[in-house]
Amino acid sequence: MNTNRWSNRLVESAPKKCVLCSSPNREPLIKKDNWTVYRCTECGLGVLDPRPSEEEIDRLYHEQYFSEQYNDGIGIDSPHFRKVLRNEDHRTRFIRSAKQSGRLLDIGCGYGYFAAACREMGYDVQGIDVSDWAAKHAIQHLGIHVNIGKIDAIQLQAHSFDVITMWHFLEHVPDLHLVLRKAKTWLKKDGILVIDVPNYDSTDAQHERDAWVGWQLPYHFWHFNPVSLNRLLDQHGFTIKKKDYHSEVIKKKIKRIPIAGLFARIIAKLYSGTSVAVIAKQTNIA
Repeated sequence: MNTNRWSNRLVESAPKKCVLCSSPNREPLIKKDNWTVYRCTECGLGVLDPRPSEEEIDRLYHEQYFSEQYNDGIGIDSPHFRKVLRNEDHRTRFIRSAKQSGRLLDIGCGYGYFAAACREMGYDVQGIDVSDWAAKHAIQHLGIHVNIGKIDAIQLQAHSFDVITMWHFLEHVPDLHLVLRKAKTWLKKDGILVIDVPNYDSTDAQHERDAWVGWQLPYHFWHFNPVSLNRLLDQHGFTIKKKDYHSEVIKKKIKRIPIAGLFARIIAKLYSGTSVAVIAKQTNIA
C-alpha cells in the first residue's frame, strides 16, 4: 500500500502499555511500508503504532478493500457460488466438531459466504460487518441478515447465540477487550467462540518474513501468536479447546519430493501455518 497519503491527521497513537499485561516494554517486530509493529517483550502481543485513526477506519473499509481481499461479490445464482461455498468447508467442519447446530453469529462477515455455507448446514445465521458495501451484498444477494456498524454500537439479545465466529476479524479492531466483552454477552453459557487470527510466530511467517500475508498493514492493528491469543481469551473467562491449520510452506516443499509428497499434508500438520484458529468455551460454567 502507498502510505504517502497518510499524515498525522489520519493516524493516532496506540496504547503505550500492553493491553494484555500492562508492560511498557516492547521492541520492534517489523517495519514495513513506513508502518511499525512492536512486540510486547513480556507477553508477545504485537501492536501497530501509530495506527489509523477512528475517522480513517471508516475510509479503510470500503469497496476497494473488499475487492482487493476477496473476489467480486458473487450472487446465489452465480455458477461460481457452489465453489465459493466449498471453499468454506474447512471452517464449517471446524465448528461442527464442537457445535453441530444452533444460532450462529459471524462477526466481520464480509460478503456473507461463510454464513451462507453454515446456513446450508442447518445453522440459523446472521452477521455483523462495519462495511455497508459488503453487508449489502450479503443481504441483497444471499439473503443473510447482517447488522451493519461498529461492534460497540450493535445491540443484540444477551446469551442468544450458540456459536460466535471471528474469521480474521480480531486483528482489525481498535479495542480487543470491548469485542470480547460483547461476544461473551451475546454467547450462550454453553456456546462456543471461534477465533482465527494470523500467527506471526508460525512457520510460514518466519519463512516469508516481510512478504508474509498476515501483516496486512495498516489494516491489522494487533498481531498474535498462540500465547498472546490464549492470554486474551483467558482474561475474559474462556478456555481454548482446539487449534487448527498446517504450514503451506512445508506442504509445498514436501510435495516436490518423490514419494514423500504423498504425505505432504500430514507432515505439514506438524508445523504451524499462517493462522491459528481456536474453539473456546467459557470457563467454570455452572
